Amino acid sequence: MKMAECFQKGLLKRTTPDMENALRSLELSKSNIEDATENMSIHRYRVVAISSYSSMFHAARAVLFRDGIKERSHECIPVYLKEKYKDMETIANTLDAYRRFRHDAIYGLNFIIDEQESRAALNSATDFLESIRIFIEKSK
Repeated sequence: MKMAECFQKGLLKRTTPDMENALRSLELSKSNIEDATENMSIHRYRVVAISSYSSMFHAARAVLFRDGIKERSHECIPVYLKEKYKDMETIANTLDAYRRFRHDAIYGLNFIIDEQESRAALNSATDFLESIRIFIEKSK
């Protein structure tokens, strides 16, 4: 899907830029990393994967809030990041990969995740949040 199609279908909508909500979204992202970390220590690997994706999702939403974009589709967030910010292509691809991973974790009947995969998800979420935090700080 392309960004134009996301707007055309109403999956992305223009609104007033909101730095306050962008910062709140970063805090929620951080909180999801804390949840993932706690669940890692008790070997709840599926929960780690879901919380890690949630962290990336909320960090990415911070950019959308900052830009005055409201999302109605998890699928359109990485599309927006890639098309709007060419230098975010790698992290947008990471977000999209974990979006699909999270879908399997929630809905898949045969989904199994081990410690190594969950640790990779948590590390990706931590790196993702830091990249977005730096981006948001530069734009203040």
